[in-house]
Amino acid sequence: MLNPATLAVIAMIALAASPRLPAATNEARTVHLVSRIVGKEFLSETVRVGDLSGDGAPDFLFVQNLYGPRIITCLTAMTLGGEVLWQHGTPSKDNGRAYCDLPVQIYDWDRDGTNDVLYVRQSKYLDSPTPIAANVRERAPRYEGNATMVVLDGRTGREKSTFPLPAPADDSFLFADLTGRGRREDLVVKDRYWNMWGVAHDAKVLWHYEGSTGHYPAIADVDEDGRDEVFVGFALVDHDGKVLFQKDANGAHQDATFIVRPPDGKLRLVFGNAGIHCLERNGTVLWEHPLGEAQHVVAGRFRADSPLQFMVVDRTPVPTHRRDANAWAILYLYDLDGRQLWRRQMARGEWCIATRLIQWLGPGKPDSVLVYGFSVDKQGPPKPVRIYDGQGEVVDVFPFPAEPLPGEQDFYSDCYGMAADVWGDSRDEVILFGSRGFCVYANARPFEHPSLFNMNLYPGM
Repeated sequence: MLNPATLAVIAMIALAASPRLPAATNEARTVHLVSRIVGKEFLSETVRVGDLSGDGAPDFLFVQNLYGPRIITCLTAMTLGGEVLWQHGTPSKDNGRAYCDLPVQIYDWDRDGTNDVLYVRQSKYLDSPTPIAANVRERAPRYEGNATMVVLDGRTGREKSTFPLPAPADDSFLFADLTGRGRREDLVVKDRYWNMWGVAHDAKVLWHYEGSTGHYPAIADVDEDGRDEVFVGFALVDHDGKVLFQKDANGAHQDATFIVRPPDGKLRLVFGNAGIHCLERNGTVLWEHPLGEAQHVVAGRFRADSPLQFMVVDRTPVPTHRRDANAWAILYLYDLDGRQLWRRQMARGEWCIATRLIQWLGPGKPDSVLVYGFSVDKQGPPKPVRIYDGQGEVVDVFPFPAEPLPGEQDFYSDCYGMAADVWGDSRDEVILFGSRGFCVYANARPFEHPSLFNMNLYPGM
């Protein structure tokens, strides 16, 4: 990991070559812009973080696709300072938007000590709309051949290997330990909403689950047998494909899942759809609350008056349930037993928001939540980019520095967010990205750690 001083030099070089920054929204200097990239053709709404160059510092992977058909067209690896390491495919400013989850991850797949990039190449869709950006294409009546997992060398982007996947399995995938290898070297892959497969490291299909899968599943060793189970909201699937419990989805799908073990040792399986639901590992409902659309659910220790809390976004609250410039979302915080601690209503037009857990204050401090969104009316800048604390108060606000191009009339800027410690100060940074821009913000408040401000030659005090 590069130290902060080195990263600061890199960031200053990158910023010096960038266009002017928008005016800061924070009155005090509580945030620091580490990196900013605008106007590049490789920018996208899908970004992954991991060490690609092999130097120990985190890098960024931008994923472009044909919007609607979801065909991955270009992968671009970039350092924090803005240096492009490699590109696989041809970048285009028209392919930066994403319709849905994209099947790309960074991982040391072959255990050679350096990270690889894995992505899924679609099989041929038969009796299906032509793959152009205007056509949404979620599955085909028939397929020709298999989907293909492609493994690239993270340092160069060179193709290292490929192996087949079930033809429809091109929506998203996660790593899991299904075979007891002691490391998550197997795969859970899925299509949009209807099927999921367990695939061993040697590409053998272990099992097939048919049912309402939702977006991303949650993966954990629920029964503590050394192998992972897969939770899709309405069902829990064992490592060998056995369905441990399954509930009637009534035509719905989950929008978010979370598996967490609080201090009492009792697992909670939480998911959101038309409400938030908290289950025991056998599927028994501990508590639930009806909501309009519980789009994101995160668990964290946001405050000290209970051991764990759950943050959830209701994107289209009932009875309004609308998606337009006058709609708004609500942010809720519940305690471990499902009691509502507070709710915060967003401003008009801020219905399309999402959340990320972030350790903004550093290790040993309460968790925070990053709230971000984009302009649903496709006019102007993104809506909210804020950090909330466990009391429901706004800690920091962030501008997303994307500006109209010369001569552009209808300016639309998307904004997605994630949290990761890429600055190296033991606190998470805010990473904002979209098809128009990319930036990283660090917490500018002094980071106080007793071993640093009481430093001496005799450690152990």
